[in-house]
Amino acid sequence: MAARRKAPRGPVDWAGIRQRVEAAGRAVAGETAASPERVREVLEERARVLARPPAPPPAGDTLELITFALADELYAFESRYVVEVFRLADLSPLPGARPPVFGVTAWRGGLLTILDLRPMLGLSVGALNDLNRVIVLGEERPAFGILADAVGQLISLPASAVRDPPEGVAAEREYLRGVTGDAVLVLDAETLLRIHA
Repeated sequence: MAARRKAPRGPVDWAGIRQRVEAAGRAVAGETAASPERVREVLEERARVLARPPAPPPAGDTLELITFALADELYAFESRYVVEVFRLADLSPLPGARPPVFGVTAWRGGLLTILDLRPMLGLSVGALNDLNRVIVLGEERPAFGILADAVGQLISLPASAVRDPPEGVAAEREYLRGVTGDAVLVLDAETLLRIHA
């Protein structure tokens, strides 16, 4: 059994106790006694750090995607393969053309081949609505256009956020790059360009 310590006799130093309790409270709260100059230095350093622009992510770590709707489903292409998006005014079907080739349209003084990806993606081939858009894909030059019901937005996300597509996806897997956490199917524009350009 530990021996009890005897309390010192005499008057209690309440002012000293109060100072020690306040100092202990400041230490627990992380406060230190700092001069106004030191406080100013710390605040200026914090301001410099906050004023710096964020560092860009490493190359290849971020994907920039353009989303589009097709038969009530949401898809995306990497923006680096998208040359232009325009409203479809006139389309001439090509009878006997093998899918996904659907037709041609006049574009910038020439003819642009138009692909309909719905059969390849396992979607019903019904009539397109009146919000038809064409997404022109290409690398060094425009290669062809893709029919879309509507074009959505430009989004950026880490490349690791695009996961392998689930087994139940009806689309031809060679044209799929993956799926985002928001269930947007990312199409492989590079494969499309290689096969159909």
